[in-house]
Amino acid sequence: MYFTKNKITFFGVLILVFLFTIQCTKADSEDVVEEEKEDINAPLPAKQKIVINASKRTHPVSKNPGGVVSCWLMDSDIERPRQTSFSQAMKEMGVKYIRFPYGHLADNYLWDADGDWGNTLTPIVASFSQAPAKWEWAVDQTTGEFIKDMDFDEYISICKDVGAEPMVVVNVLSYKYNNGPSYEQLKESAVEWVRYANITKSYGVKRWALGNEVDHHSDLLSKEEYMALYSDFASAMKEVDPDIWIGPGLLGNWHSALLSHDPDNIDFICAHNYLYKYDWRNQDYAGWKQATDIMVNHVETAQNAVNNSSIPDIEIHVTEMNSRPWSDKADNDDLFRALAYGEMLLNACSFEDVKATYVWNTHGPWGGENDNAPYNILDLDNKREPRGDIIKLINENLLDHFVEVPRVKGFIRAYASVDENNENLRLILMNKNDKVETVNINTRIAELPSNYTIISYTGDDAYDEAPVLTESTTVEIESGVMNVELAPVSFNVITLKLK
Repeated sequence: MYFTKNKITFFGVLILVFLFTIQCTKADSEDVVEEEKEDINAPLPAKQKIVINASKRTHPVSKNPGGVVSCWLMDSDIERPRQTSFSQAMKEMGVKYIRFPYGHLADNYLWDADGDWGNTLTPIVASFSQAPAKWEWAVDQTTGEFIKDMDFDEYISICKDVGAEPMVVVNVLSYKYNNGPSYEQLKESAVEWVRYANITKSYGVKRWALGNEVDHHSDLLSKEEYMALYSDFASAMKEVDPDIWIGPGLLGNWHSALLSHDPDNIDFICAHNYLYKYDWRNQDYAGWKQATDIMVNHVETAQNAVNNSSIPDIEIHVTEMNSRPWSDKADNDDLFRALAYGEMLLNACSFEDVKATYVWNTHGPWGGENDNAPYNILDLDNKREPRGDIIKLINENLLDHFVEVPRVKGFIRAYASVDENNENLRLILMNKNDKVETVNINTRIAELPSNYTIISYTGDDAYDEAPVLTESTTVEIESGVMNVELAPVSFNVITLKLK
C-alpha cells in the first residue's frame, strides 16, 4: 500500500501484473498476526497473492532519499582525519541530503560570533547553560568556541564533494536560555547566515529549517511565540535572498497551525520519527517481527496536514529518524534494528510529498568523542554500521517511480519501483520472520525474461551485529514461475528486466 493523495497515473499500454504467493510453513502459522490466521474448518482458500501492476505508478521516487544528520562536533575531515573520510563515507552510501549542524544542539549553535559575519568563521555555543557547553572535549571553557569541529565552510565543501543538498538548521531557541543571546541578536545571526552563504560565498543553500523540534520545547517557546518568530525570521531572511526555501523545524505537532498561519513563508515542513508510540518496541525483535504498523506516525501526521492545507504540494523532510528506542533503550546496531530502519525509510518515502529522510545520526556526541553510540550509522573510523548498509541499499536500488503493491503479507514487506521507461523493475522484499519464507512469483506476461537477479542482506540471526550482503545471483525462471527463498530476517532486492 502506498500513502498518497490518490494522484494515481496510468502509464503505457503494457500491463505488467505479478502475482506473488507467500507460503509459510505450518509451524509459522501460529506466529502470524491476528488478521493473517485462517479458520482451519473453512474451505481450503486460494493461495495468498500480492499483485503488482508495474504500469500503475503511484508517485515519483525522490532520488537517493536516505540522507543523514551530521554532527559538527564529530564529522570534520579536517580536524578529525580517519581511516575513511566522512566525505567518502557519504559517497559510498549514496547520500544526497546532509543536515547541519545537528539536532537539538543546533539550538545552542551560533555559526559565527566574532562580529565580522564570515570574514573568519568563529562558531561558538550560544549559552553556557545548555549542552554542549560543559563538554570540555568539545568546547573551550573560556571562549565557548568549538574544538575540532566542522564549521559551515567545511560542511558546504563536503556537500559539494559528495553531491549532496544542504539542510541548515537555524538556532531560534537560545534567546530563551539563561545568559543566551537576545531575540534580535539571534534574528541578525540568521539573516547574516543567509547573506554569507548565498551572497558573499554564492553557495546557493536552498533549504533553511527554523529550529529543531520546536513543538517539543513548548515549555520554553509557545506555539503562538513560535508562529510569530517564524514569520519574522522568514521574512527577514528572504529579504536577503528571496529564492531560499524556509520551513518549520517540528517534531510531530503544530504542522496544521503553522501551515494555516503563514503559508506564504512555508516552502517545506519537517517531521521527526522514532518508535516511541509503539508498545511492541519493548519486546525488541519479537515485537518488531509481529508489527504491521507503518512505523512513521509523525510523517503521516505531516502528510495529512499538508493535504489539508492551502499548499498541498510542498516537500516534507523527515529531518530526524531512527529505529529506536527499544526495551530499556537497548539500541544495539544489529540486523533486525537495521531492517526496522529500512522499513521506516521505505514507509516514509511511500508518502508522496516526502522528499528526503535524515537518519539520526552519523556520530552521536552525547557519550563523548570516543564513544561509538549503538544507534550511529558510522563507527569511529567512518565505516558503516548495519543501519548505514541499509541506507546504501535503498539509495542504490529505488528506481524512478513507485508502483502499487500491498505492503504487508504475513512476515513479508514488499516495495516495488520501476524506471522512467518501464524497462526495469526493482522489488524489495523484507523477511521479518526468523524462518525461511518462500515466495512464488507468477506472471501473466507472455514473454517474461528468462532470469532475474537477487541480492540478500542477512546474518546468523536477528541480533547479528555483522550482517553481510551476498553477491548478486542470477536465478532462472522456469515455466514462467520465479521461485524465491528469502533467508530469515533478510533484506532482499530483486531486479527484473522488463524490456
